[in-house]
Amino acid sequence: MIKAVIFDMDGTLIDTERLDMRAWRVGAAELGIAIDDALIHQFIGRSNADVKDILEAHYGKGETADAIFARNIELHTEMAKTDLELKAGAAECLDELLAAGYHVGLATSSRRVAAERNLKTVGLFDKFETVTFGEDVAYGKPDPAIYLLACERAGFAPEECAVVEDSRNGCVSGITAGCHVFAVPDIVPLPQDVADGCEAVLDTLFDLKAAVKAVR
Repeated sequence: MIKAVIFDMDGTLIDTERLDMRAWRVGAAELGIAIDDALIHQFIGRSNADVKDILEAHYGKGETADAIFARNIELHTEMAKTDLELKAGAAECLDELLAAGYHVGLATSSRRVAAERNLKTVGLFDKFETVTFGEDVAYGKPDPAIYLLACERAGFAPEECAVVEDSRNGCVSGITAGCHVFAVPDIVPLPQDVADGCEAVLDTLFDLKAAVKAVR
């Protein structure tokens, strides 16, 4: 039986992925640098360190990668002050799970300062009983480290925990950790092999409580 539900943040609870895509495009245009959606899609579900590595692999190490990365951070921070929106069913889902007695945790690739800011902006931060951030582990998603640590902090074995994710990298992280993974895909569809490894692929978070409850 599932006893804890651990959520990803970006693209799962908060619609930050579209905001971030806009920040990448605007920042690149300001700097006169070409960037396409295929490259931006590689950033989804990744830590800042991993994103920097992807940029450097694409543009080479040096001023271009550094400039576009730094400008994205600045733009994303500014946009997040006014443009953040919850994913459908996010607040309702968290309230339902807490009321039903599940432990509710967070495991996000974002760093603590950004995650706390965004979650407080949309009114979700105080709903989590345990939190795990990108800087808490040496390796980001799809490595399982963040979900193994989140399960440990929640006080339950991975097989007693559900992971809620939107991206391929996040789902692979949860699956490899040994958790029950529930996917609510966002911008990029899940590859079929990853979808097959999930407990369920849902349309919205409104469907989550029933799906978690059905696992025995």
